[in-house]
Amino acid sequence: MEFRQLSYFLHLANTGSVSQSAKALGLSQPSLSRQIQQLEDNLQAQLFKRHHRPMTLTDAGEFLYRHIKEPLHELEQAMALTRRFGESCQNRLIIGSVGSVIHGLLPEVVSKFRQMVSDDHSEFDIKVVEMSFEQQITALKAGEIDVGFARSVSHDSLIHQAFLRHEPQVLAVPKWHSLANHTSPIKLSQLATDTLILYHHTTDTPTMAQSDPLLQLFEQAQTQPKNSVRVRDIQIALAMVAASEGVTIVPDSLTGVRHEQICYLPLAHDFSSAIYINTLAHNPVPHLASLYQAIISVYEHHQIHITTKLSDMNCCNDK
Repeated sequence: MEFRQLSYFLHLANTGSVSQSAKALGLSQPSLSRQIQQLEDNLQAQLFKRHHRPMTLTDAGEFLYRHIKEPLHELEQAMALTRRFGESCQNRLIIGSVGSVIHGLLPEVVSKFRQMVSDDHSEFDIKVVEMSFEQQITALKAGEIDVGFARSVSHDSLIHQAFLRHEPQVLAVPKWHSLANHTSPIKLSQLATDTLILYHHTTDTPTMAQSDPLLQLFEQAQTQPKNSVRVRDIQIALAMVAASEGVTIVPDSLTGVRHEQICYLPLAHDFSSAIYINTLAHNPVPHLASLYQAIISVYEHHQIHITTKLSDMNCCNDK
């Protein structure tokens, strides 16, 4: 029995079509059929009901599918990650980040980091890609990025996560909004007649407050906005605020965005948004120590306290 035969079996079980699976796997139909037949011979059990269209699994096939699907996926994932240990990444760093961090202090961090490594690595390549937290986890495992910046907690054993800080959240309103000149912190109950602009990537559920972080804040404050609209990202949300289409709540580091048209106000509630750095758990990242030092430098410049130690990071000695 071969590993690839089990992979072929899973693929065929999902499609129910020899022609479709053969095409996707880059095999001829006779070759795929022969591999499945060899697997059945080794197991001494028929796995597919071949007279059905699409093909369906026998009881033995269902049993095998149920017991190898997750272990085989984990094995393939482990093999892909193992291959990364042999890859050279001394002269590049690819960063994935959620939009709210990209449009905050990350550009300053990357600029400082570039200055720190440029002396020893004149051709060092740094790339920043905007992606959601879920996309970052997938990209880290696939080797598509080296580091991720996100605001969600990871429970994946293959991901190492280091907490950076809690960032206060502020209210963004148009400059001509009735609350724009308020000198005291704003309560969410004062926004009962406003449209709330949502920008997080979430899955719609019957109760929206269960999925959207901004609506969760209103739920915590035991109030709700008059209505809400959803846009693709935080930049569009702030553009709509500037156009008087509503209000939104953003991390404090974005207060420099469209400040000519938007007034950023403190909230009376203790709302904050965490920032984490994500890396692969067992694959130390060269230059991560320098990236961390760049973060400290930028944070100190903005008088931001950071409690994370270098030992908490998943890094190796800079070359």
